[in-house]
Amino acid sequence: MMTSWLIGVQRRRLRRFAPPLGLALLVAGTVAAPARAQTVTLPPGPDRDLVYGKCRTCHSLQYPKDSAGITRQQWEGVLDDMAKYGLDITDAERGRILHYLATYLGPNPPPASGPEEAAETAPDGRQVFLEQCSACHQANGQGLPDQFPPLAGNRDLFRTRTFPVLALLNGMQGPIEVNGSRFDGQMPAFDFLGDEKIAAVIRYVRGAWGNGRHRPPAMTGISARDVSAARKKPLRPHEVHAYRQAHGGE
Repeated sequence: MMTSWLIGVQRRRLRRFAPPLGLALLVAGTVAAPARAQTVTLPPGPDRDLVYGKCRTCHSLQYPKDSAGITRQQWEGVLDDMAKYGLDITDAERGRILHYLATYLGPNPPPASGPEEAAETAPDGRQVFLEQCSACHQANGQGLPDQFPPLAGNRDLFRTRTFPVLALLNGMQGPIEVNGSRFDGQMPAFDFLGDEKIAAVIRYVRGAWGNGRHRPPAMTGISARDVSAARKKPLRPHEVHAYRQAHGGE
């Protein structure tokens, strides 16, 4: 399904854009998105996290990276095409994504200014969820049958105190059962998010949709410090799955 989708997008874009974009699309289409998503980075800039969260749902970030240099109008065409294939973003999000792509992946990007400074002060966990997680798990936390597991009522959120941190930082790959339904896919890593954002979104999801009733009484909350500590001990996606299984996962 994903392969045929990528081929269709490639054919349409190759007719619209001249090389080197056509070559970039061919390269992007030969790589499975989850496998490359953790290794490809885009230039620092406002709303890069939003681009990560929305674009990686369907394809590798290698695609936008290799397409760098096209005009704002061409990026508008890309977003129009993505909407036809299910990209679900608000008008405001589209404007922010387009601004990032046209500025930092456009014909005249600003000079690199060195590493981004972490300026995360009290991020809104709900907003992080809507920007990064809702494309798969849906805004109501119900997921999509046979594709993406629900987060509403998902006991994985409390499997151990730090399990959600491990899953977000490293991704997870392997079959799981959630609320009686089986899923077998790969969750990409969200390690590009700062420690405060990861802690905030975990706090939000653990309290949304009635999930708070599953919290063990002695389990304390997640802080940015917990995320920072886990980041220093990276795992592979299948190792996160093994950790889940070792702690009572189905």
